[in-house]
Amino acid sequence: MKICYSCFGNYGDSFNVCPKCGHIEITSPAEPIYLYPGTILAGRYVIGEAIGAGGFGIIYKAWDSKLETIVAVKEFFASRMLTRAPGEKEVIINQKSKDEYNYRKDRFLAEARTMAKYGSHRSIANVFEFFEENRTAYIVMELLEGVSLKEYLAKNGGKVSQDLAIMVTNEVGYALKSLHDDGIIHRDVAPDNIYICNGKEIKIKLLDLGAAKLADSTDDVIDIILKPGYSPYEQYDNTNNIGPWSDIYALGATLYEMLTGIKPDESSNRKTEDTVVPPHLIDQSIPESLSNAVMKAMAIDIHMRFKNVVDFLKAVNGERKVKSLKHERMIKRIKRMSGIAAALLIVGGFALYLKKDYDGKREVRYLKKAELTVWYSANKGSDEDLAMQELFKHFTENYPEVTFEWECIPEKDYQLRIKEASEKNDLPNVFESTGVSDDVLKAAKNLENVYDSEQAGECMFLEQCKEYYPDTKRIPLGIVVPMAYVITNGAECIDYSKDTFVGIDDFGNKGKIAVDDDFEELIVMNYGKWNWASKKEFMNNDSNTSAVMLSTTMAMNDVRKTLTNYQKNYVYPSSEKIYCDFTYEWSMGKGSDSEEKASERFLEWMLGNVYQNTLMISRSSAGQIPVNRTSYMTKCEVKFYAPLADEKIYSHFVFEKQE
Repeated sequence: MKICYSCFGNYGDSFNVCPKCGHIEITSPAEPIYLYPGTILAGRYVIGEAIGAGGFGIIYKAWDSKLETIVAVKEFFASRMLTRAPGEKEVIINQKSKDEYNYRKDRFLAEARTMAKYGSHRSIANVFEFFEENRTAYIVMELLEGVSLKEYLAKNGGKVSQDLAIMVTNEVGYALKSLHDDGIIHRDVAPDNIYICNGKEIKIKLLDLGAAKLADSTDDVIDIILKPGYSPYEQYDNTNNIGPWSDIYALGATLYEMLTGIKPDESSNRKTEDTVVPPHLIDQSIPESLSNAVMKAMAIDIHMRFKNVVDFLKAVNGERKVKSLKHERMIKRIKRMSGIAAALLIVGGFALYLKKDYDGKREVRYLKKAELTVWYSANKGSDEDLAMQELFKHFTENYPEVTFEWECIPEKDYQLRIKEASEKNDLPNVFESTGVSDDVLKAAKNLENVYDSEQAGECMFLEQCKEYYPDTKRIPLGIVVPMAYVITNGAECIDYSKDTFVGIDDFGNKGKIAVDDDFEELIVMNYGKWNWASKKEFMNNDSNTSAVMLSTTMAMNDVRKTLTNYQKNYVYPSSEKIYCDFTYEWSMGKGSDSEEKASERFLEWMLGNVYQNTLMISRSSAGQIPVNRTSYMTKCEVKFYAPLADEKIYSHFVFEKQE
């Protein structure tokens, strides 16, 4: 008899599919570092398929042989600090990271202890047991069947009904109240940590208490926990200002997205310039009272937020009236200005002060009327096209005097169209310039103002880009990073389970290494040149004859989709110089003064975290790595890109043109 490691039912040896649940027979883990199906932990938990993985853990289905029920087992597995040989149980700890590993493991167990206190709470996942084994740690908890709120939003057009949004907010809110009553701050409330369970009755669970801390904690080391769009400003500087109001901000931001379908701008951006539009102005069906409650919860100034989560929930449920933030600020401003006016004792001087203050703020937010033409290379209806349209919509909501006339041009036609426009001295106001020649860009505008903007200051690698393109006529939104793809099963394979490699000698026989000719110039810069195997010898799903291909992050999606018969390891270089390249570059054509100012502002927005996430993470399957620092780290949260978060790697990125 065989065991199905998905539903844990038994079935005959002659079957390859479980007749009970329809799952294909599982004989090996999806990734070499995962525990093998059938592994037994603590003498009672039979490990099944892995159902989730992140930067610090792997979650498996498991069979509790004592209670005869299916549970979830979360294994502490910080991939950048340890690894595991295929088929082995014990982890291999990187000795250089041993102290941090022990600290992280202790935090992992602290999460289990915190969750175990709330086993009877309807909106917090129940923990049954936690223990250490195989040089790591495990948490055994109830298996939740359903989807995360993040997945649910993605499947339902980005937002949910008002009733469901309020219900989710109530359930999560009362879970937070229980934590706050015990002095615990969650610090990581976001759609990916809220779970909608299947069943006759909808149940909502708040997950991942791994970031939770005591409000009065005096730990020497307190991690900075950030979820761009959801984390309040005080979490960015890791001060002692973190409290219940911090979770209220995150829950308010989550409710904002559920109601509007728009992820709020990052709080660090809002601190400089707040462009978040109140929900009732986006969707007129949203009551203004509910909109006011959301915006008050999301106030940048912690003193403007609700004092506790119960007050927030009362406002959300219409039991408490809330004035708009604008109104509250005006009242405070009048009181403050009245004091100033009394001190000045000059009515005329007071009025002049107010006018100057108003004009200064107006200039920051205001752009004169301009109609911008934008060209970009993409197929109509593609993720890139939809991301750009989303960006146009959001920009015009904040700068209503600016309108767009855009063209989505197929890649095969794009270069010719741009060249013809350049020859006629009729370049668009803003256009994608990836791969465009320097001759074509002679008529383009200098982007020095964009490079000097606050948004550019939040980005990595742009100083090197100014040396790479000294005329500053293009600015990149992403970079391309070299990497190796390694086949770890099949006739032609190698046993290589590390996340990084120093040189190609790490992979053995050079003659068996293929090169991706789409990126051959970058590969040669990093590894030299000789008689490589061809790309097709690696990218053959039926009869692969090369175990390793040197390529870049841009090939990630193609490799994953094509080589479905093989297990793969994604390996990054770790050396003193890692030659990379810029990609997804943009430029500006010349126009009127108002058009050029609007174009510069638009390019600055594209460098911002929210838009980089939209363009290159949320709506892109390509392997472009964002230049925005926060977006870069967000991309690294995906397990395939996790090693790039290591400063020893990204601090060695070099951008040079081949001689």
